[in-house]
Amino acid sequence: MKVRRLPVAIVCALMLAASVPGAAYGQDDEAPMIIYASYFTCDASQNARAGEIIRDTWAPVAQAHIDAGDLAAWGSIVHNTGGSWSRAIYHAASDRAVLFNTLDQMVAEWGENSPEAAAEFGEACETHEDYVWTNVNGSSAPSEVVADRSGAGLSVYWECDAGRGALIDLLAETVFAPAWDAQVESGLVNSWSWHAHLIGDKYRRLFVADGADHETLLTARDNVIEWVGDNYAGLGAEFTNVCNSHVDYLWDIEMAAP
Repeated sequence: MKVRRLPVAIVCALMLAASVPGAAYGQDDEAPMIIYASYFTCDASQNARAGEIIRDTWAPVAQAHIDAGDLAAWGSIVHNTGGSWSRAIYHAASDRAVLFNTLDQMVAEWGENSPEAAAEFGEACETHEDYVWTNVNGSSAPSEVVADRSGAGLSVYWECDAGRGALIDLLAETVFAPAWDAQVESGLVNSWSWHAHLIGDKYRRLFVADGADHETLLTARDNVIEWVGDNYAGLGAEFTNVCNSHVDYLWDIEMAAP
């Protein structure tokens, strides 16, 4: 396989980025969006009921806090294809402290207003994992991340070397961003975003793309893989050296607001 030589400017940028943890690329000066996502493993026979509980009892609480300005966005997504998580609920804000305090208030309000529904949800979805993500890059401004979602989502959760975050993000910007931007311009993808691990378990980076349906998203992914192979095979290989394991999910976007 022919490996392309890195331009001197990229080599210098990689060296600089490796010394600057948490660097963000390709976005404006807005504060990055913080996303608190809870991934649930649910009883398959009760998963639909869990969605009804979220719609009828959690959604009004979340919407009230969006209206109050505490949250920028929230949503509920359901497993279609991929790993072991059955569904997820996410909430986003630009201020971490406000986000955490708001979620504590919401849980208390939910338990007070709908104690039976909250208990039923806990029985249907007994285990969960929490992740807090920081938005690094994407096709939309930080304030618009997860605010406008189509019907289908593709998420890739990456295991990466924890101490090489800035390098990971620069490689993602160099290797993948132009190809995914092209998919947005072509209309195959509504939006894409790249997120860094702030709190959680083993996954250090998250890629998200939204589109009209899963087949369209998979076509876009095929296009990106082909483009990277043709244009940045060497950098693509370097990225997989740093992020050498991942899991893919196709999600159905059950609810998304505002």
